[in-house]
Amino acid sequence: MNNTDYRQHMVLPPNFEGRDFLLGDLHGCVDMLENAMALAHFDKARDRIICVGDLIDRGPRSHDALLLARESWFFSTLGNHEIMMLEAENPRTRAMWLQNGGEWFYELSEGEQATCLEIAAALPVAITLELRTGGSIGICHAEWPGDDWADVADLTEVPWMQHQMLWGRTVLLKHKEKADRSAALTVHGHTPLKSATRLGTALFIDTGAVLGGQLTLMPVSQALRHPALGSNIAQLY
Repeated sequence: MNNTDYRQHMVLPPNFEGRDFLLGDLHGCVDMLENAMALAHFDKARDRIICVGDLIDRGPRSHDALLLARESWFFSTLGNHEIMMLEAENPRTRAMWLQNGGEWFYELSEGEQATCLEIAAALPVAITLELRTGGSIGICHAEWPGDDWADVADLTEVPWMQHQMLWGRTVLLKHKEKADRSAALTVHGHTPLKSATRLGTALFIDTGAVLGGQLTLMPVSQALRHPALGSNIAQLY
């Protein structure tokens, strides 16, 4: 992947009007999201959702999931499934994408396909969510390989760092207790777990919605209080 092709970083200012929610990998499960929003009494005029990426593939409504990124209350980082879509002109990447749920794209009209590519290309690799109490939360799809989120804007320009942010599983597989120097929390998806899992300052919220699990839609206030896992790491699907 050419790391210069993608928008690197965006900053979301504090939400002084409503609540912010963190959303795990959506994978086209828009009905599940709508149900979760209803249960949370989500207010589109005041509240916001920040997703960890992988809006598309495997689930029933990938096109609709991407269109959410045009809503004023919805934000998402770039996921590895969006990368596969953006790089599908490469035959090897296209074959891998089709094996991982990308067939829906080729059922769309040319105009719809162009819209999907435009939306995905505008997604940032990383989002810094500023908290109204001060401090920040960092969001990227797979994991944060750094130790100071304050450096994220520069480090997303480093190819291996960007690759880990989009594809990495080192933190979970090695059970690394992260201790970021500036972010109160970093939040990620990519690796399906039976429940939201926190390792130090790193919180993983892909709970396998498209694999028969639950969709995690977690208020930021709850995420900040989520207990660290310690030695009892959740089993991967």
